[in-house]
Amino acid sequence: MFKKGWLVLLLLLSGCLQQPRDVAFERALTVFESHYFSILDNDRFLNSSNYFNISIEKYELSNQYRYDLIIDNPQVAMYDVVIVIVENNQDFESLSSLTPSLGVFDASVNLVPNQINLSKGFPKGILLSGISTESTIQLRVMVAWKDYYKLKQSREYFILDIDFLRDDEPLDPINPDEEGEGSDE
Repeated sequence: MFKKGWLVLLLLLSGCLQQPRDVAFERALTVFESHYFSILDNDRFLNSSNYFNISIEKYELSNQYRYDLIIDNPQVAMYDVVIVIVENNQDFESLSSLTPSLGVFDASVNLVPNQINLSKGFPKGILLSGISTESTIQLRVMVAWKDYYKLKQSREYFILDIDFLRDDEPLDPINPDEEGEGSDE
C-alpha cells in the first residue's frame, strides 16, 4: 500500500511538472498563429529594409529544394527579434508542420550593429531554412523587433519570390556526402 501511495504521488508530480511545458507551448502556438494571420492579412510588403539586410540563398537537394532566409547587418539595435515565414500563402489550418520561425518557440535573439556575443544572444545574423518539393515558392516574411528599452516594437513584412529553376540565379547543389549525410565510403 505504501508503494502504491508513492507511485500515485510520483505520477501526480510528473503530471504537474509536465503541464507548464504544455501551457508554454500552447501560448507560443497562439502567438505564432497570430503572427501567421497578421502576415496573411497584411497588404503592404517590402522587398528590402533600411534596418537590416534580408536575402535568400537557394539549394537543390535530391527531389527537394532548400532555401535559407538570411537576416544580417543590422543598422539599428534590434532586441527580441521575431521572424515568421508563410510559404505560398498557405492557410494556417492546412499546415502539416510549422513553418520556419524564430523568437516564438525558442529563446530571444538580438541583432545589434557591431556587437556579436553568441552566449548572450547577440549573433552576427539569423538564418532560417525551409525545404520544399515545389520549384517556385513565395515567402511572406514578418520581422519584428523591439528597441533598446523594449518599449517600441517595429514590424516589417516582406514578399520574396524564389524560382529554383530560373537560370539567372544558379543553384548551389548540396552534395550529401559533403554535409555528412551520405555514406562513409
